[in-house]
Amino acid sequence: MTNTRKLLIALGAAIAFPMVTGLAKAAEPKIKVLASPQDPTKEAVLIGRTISAGLTFQLELEGAEAMWMPMGTPAQWREHAPARNERYHIEFKVTDNATKTRLPYATITFAATNQENGKTVETTLAPMWGSSGLHYSENSALAGDGVYAATVTVGVPTFAREMKDKDLWSKPASARFHFRLKDGMLVEVSEPVPAAN
Repeated sequence: MTNTRKLLIALGAAIAFPMVTGLAKAAEPKIKVLASPQDPTKEAVLIGRTISAGLTFQLELEGAEAMWMPMGTPAQWREHAPARNERYHIEFKVTDNATKTRLPYATITFAATNQENGKTVETTLAPMWGSSGLHYSENSALAGDGVYAATVTVGVPTFAREMKDKDLWSKPASARFHFRLKDGMLVEVSEPVPAAN
């Protein structure tokens, strides 16, 4: 068998079986039409909750807010106010289902494409402490009204593990979410799965 043929077979397997690439393809979310439009700038709205790789992913959208951000030493920290066009605050919580502990020290990426205008918003969500405990968040303008297909990816956490837990969270995990903005109001979200017990 030639090297080219071996390479083509390997590429075909990677495309056919996403687990081979190290990141399983996230399931498509079911759509939930809201009974009435909800204004995320007035109150946090649950975009969706799903379970992947033993983790609960919960995505919310609320009004943009100022954050106390590190800028060097603690004496140099400062308030980071939302930019003029940043209307929304993307908030993401990731919880280990076995221990009911929020997962720290992970790089969390958020990408959402407005399927009506083709614009994509991509950002890394910063770790943050607030009234809901440890979460990851960022202010954003998003990309206008429309239907969004969003993906949140949790990178491999950078903390040490006991030997018996060395394989926990050893690969990135992701989840897909759906939401629709109309006149700045949420009218559709992802149908949330029940919270893990």
